[in-house]
Amino acid sequence: MYSFLAPILIALTLGYLATLIARLTGTVYIPYLLLLGIVVGPVLYLIRPSEAEVLFYNYIGPIGAAFVILAESAKIPRYLLRRILKPLSMMLTFVLFVTGITTGVILVFLLRAPVWVGFMVGAIISSTDPASIITSLRKTKVSEVPSTLLITESVFNDPFSYLFLVTVILVFFPKNITYIQTSLFTSSNIFIYILMTQGLFPVLTSGALFGLLYLLRVKLPKDFKEYYTAMFLLFGLSAYSITVVVGGSGYMAAAIFGVLSGNFMPRDTEFENYKQFMDNISTFAAILIFVFLGASINLSILFEFVVPGVLISLILIFIVRPLAVVLAGSIDVELKYGDLVFVGLEGTRGIFPAILAPTVLIMGNTTGNVLLQYWGQAIESLVLVIIFTSLTIQPLLMGRIYKALHKDET
Repeated sequence: MYSFLAPILIALTLGYLATLIARLTGTVYIPYLLLLGIVVGPVLYLIRPSEAEVLFYNYIGPIGAAFVILAESAKIPRYLLRRILKPLSMMLTFVLFVTGITTGVILVFLLRAPVWVGFMVGAIISSTDPASIITSLRKTKVSEVPSTLLITESVFNDPFSYLFLVTVILVFFPKNITYIQTSLFTSSNIFIYILMTQGLFPVLTSGALFGLLYLLRVKLPKDFKEYYTAMFLLFGLSAYSITVVVGGSGYMAAAIFGVLSGNFMPRDTEFENYKQFMDNISTFAAILIFVFLGASINLSILFEFVVPGVLISLILIFIVRPLAVVLAGSIDVELKYGDLVFVGLEGTRGIFPAILAPTVLIMGNTTGNVLLQYWGQAIESLVLVIIFTSLTIQPLLMGRIYKALHKDET
């Protein structure tokens, strides 16, 4: 009991401290969580890195991601989804994969790393972060279309980033997929496997559970209304868990369930209580995720990859993603040029890349493969540096970039 409880209490204490520092400095609190996690982990050993690694990858990461996705996806109204459907589809496909692949190629040439390392990193960092984007947008007056596109993209590209990562593993390490994803369903055809596990299973599971919840929510007498938050939570986490058990993407199931619940459940006091509860839980989850990521890092390897990590981050932030977004807009997206550039420059990296960062290391530890263990630690360090750089630079520049791109409208 102590081995689980003490690190969590330390992490929550650091969360309060990071939030206090962020409020005093007017910045985002996540970079402070990473730094404080490194201090209490590999520096002071208040949290043992090996213990942090196990807790992070097996429990805190996936469960925290489920809470965050359920909470944020429930806030997206369908009328706005219809309005931004075309640009959103391009962001979740063209922009995500172009950003990931291009970043991966740059990393391979910059570090002389194996090709699979580049694609692993590209897949992991292709996802943007809803928590930091929403926090930054609250501090900046941004028009409805670009702000909604940023938020919606950040919620839905988590499962698409996971799909990207699963595809890379299937291509380079097909025998290791069982260490990442339960494989009750198997197929030698990668396309069919991806279609079933990342698409069909999540849709069927989340749709069926939402339908049952909706029936109970409408039919249950009002005497049971104090249990509605628990019901939402039960069915939402069940959609995630059952999909994972049958070999599918729990992240996709959570996103679909959240959108359905946010748009088709009665908008009453009980539902608002559920959303408030999920916001609070998501904040706790984010604190634990970033503290434990920092606490599980190998310091010597982190120092080795700090400079290349920062360089890759800057290329990603100011060149790769903006160009991908503008190119997508030039193909078939009816958005103003200023909005396109703004969306391209504000794709902050955060929670989901942090959750996926230890994937290769876990594969290496499970199989005893020394090469995978080394590059797994390197990938984890690179992702931490990219997240830190992104969340240090992009939120601070959001207001200035938006005003500069829309100065003719003010």
